[in-house]
Amino acid sequence: MLTSFKSALNSALALSTQCAFCLQAKACDEICCSTCQDMILSPRKCRCERCYLPLAEPGICGECQQTPPHFDNIYCLNDYLWPTDALLKNYKYAKQRHLARPLSQLLWQHLQQLQAPLPEAYCSVPLHWRKRWQRGFNQSELLAQVLTKQSQIPTLNVVRRLHYGSSQASLTRRQRQRALNHSFHCDTSLAFKHWVVVDDVVTTASTANVIADKLKRAGATRVDIWAIARTPKA
Repeated sequence: MLTSFKSALNSALALSTQCAFCLQAKACDEICCSTCQDMILSPRKCRCERCYLPLAEPGICGECQQTPPHFDNIYCLNDYLWPTDALLKNYKYAKQRHLARPLSQLLWQHLQQLQAPLPEAYCSVPLHWRKRWQRGFNQSELLAQVLTKQSQIPTLNVVRRLHYGSSQASLTRRQRQRALNHSFHCDTSLAFKHWVVVDDVVTTASTANVIADKLKRAGATRVDIWAIARTPKA
């Protein structure tokens, strides 16, 4: 009964003419109100062309030059700061699943403006079955499903999470990398060569790097990461 109520509530919110973020009125053809869109979209600043971290000038950061990641590019709407962090916490932990639609649509619109290369398929960051059961949904998978509707590019679940663990958010890059190395498995002999891994937040990029490595070992030649937000300092 409670699950049905939550589903109905999220459906009603998704179809509302109010802005999904601030609940003010918006035009029917807008994703959200113009004020929220201006706040959520990435500010004009120099970013590393690989990992999306801020730079003083255009180019590739020293870390990506010294140790190139397995992924090719990260694209995000904004940094994981207010108001984006608050929206994602509501989406992820308060189970406001209706936010997947406007967030994904804003990301798609943003990527079109950047003329980002389109993949042949999406792959969402998988959750262990126990974590998915506890949360009730996979936040990355919902984002990918909206992107599929927008772009007609399929979402394929080719990566599985093998181990259940505690949250990775508080771990350092090295600790996270060690914990993740054996946590994912990818089906072999991928039919598509260009993939996009969809996530809600890129923190240290360790998860993205491991999944990109798995995809490339299975036959992918290019793997990009699309996410709503990027933690400013890993």
